[in-house]
Amino acid sequence: MNGVKVGHYTNVEAGTGVSVFLFEQSAVGAYWICGSAPATHELVVLDPDNSVPRLHGLVLAGGSAYGLYAAKGVMTYLTERSIGHPTPHGIVPIVPAAAIYDLSYKQAQPPTDKEAYQACLKAIENNPQSGRIGAGTGATIGKIIPDAKHMSAGLGYAEVRLANEIQVMAYAVVNTVGDVLNAAGEIVAGAKWENGQFAHCEKYLLSGQAEQELFNHANTTLVAVMTNAKFSKGELRRIGKMAVAGMARAISPCFTQYDGDILFCVSVGDKVASELSVGTLAAEAVRLAILNAVKDAEVI
Repeated sequence: MNGVKVGHYTNVEAGTGVSVFLFEQSAVGAYWICGSAPATHELVVLDPDNSVPRLHGLVLAGGSAYGLYAAKGVMTYLTERSIGHPTPHGIVPIVPAAAIYDLSYKQAQPPTDKEAYQACLKAIENNPQSGRIGAGTGATIGKIIPDAKHMSAGLGYAEVRLANEIQVMAYAVVNTVGDVLNAAGEIVAGAKWENGQFAHCEKYLLSGQAEQELFNHANTTLVAVMTNAKFSKGELRRIGKMAVAGMARAISPCFTQYDGDILFCVSVGDKVASELSVGTLAAEAVRLAILNAVKDAEVI
């Protein structure tokens, strides 16, 4: 999609990473928080009543709240190129960020600003890379049931478009406490028993059994949605609210007190489309991106 570059830095040894989205011509953005434990930076500038009109980058990271410091690397990259919000004393790049908790996966080592800077150098338009890369490097799923095994997840990508050239693309970092389901409601990745059968997180909870202390395995699904249609912050916020339906269709259970789920919705174009059509496209793109994130899932 024109107007957005995407790059990743992957630290396989530490089991973490960072993904960056660059809007060098600036963009309009909004967010919708649907989880209860988010790790975020610079969100308020995206509120509809905030006077800062546009953003210039977005960061999704591992490392929990420590990973939010990676946004400095994107700000440095943009500042060097004179990209940012104009002020009397120089430009200030507007770079919101959100992070998953992956400190328990391999090493408790968050991605750094230097690594985010490297991701910026690698960023390209129309980047379909997915898997255990960037912010999805240390992502895991299926963590509700005691004695069941977790599975790896990652970062997923999907794009949907209409015949009139309206595009919506989604990137999802899937680090959920629950299972991931396909369109038929069948589990494709999540908690597994020793015999290889899915343990089925939702059925486990519906049976009346209590979950384990899940803050030991903190969880979050991060989503970035981009469209080439033109919208205001308020419109993007409503589209984002629609788009999280894609998360609920693909993850069960979803939006729990243990998840820091958040969705960013960004407009990088000037095409004309309705909120209803783009919100519907976005929900489907998010669902597909989540499935893409777990296509190579393995038992940990």
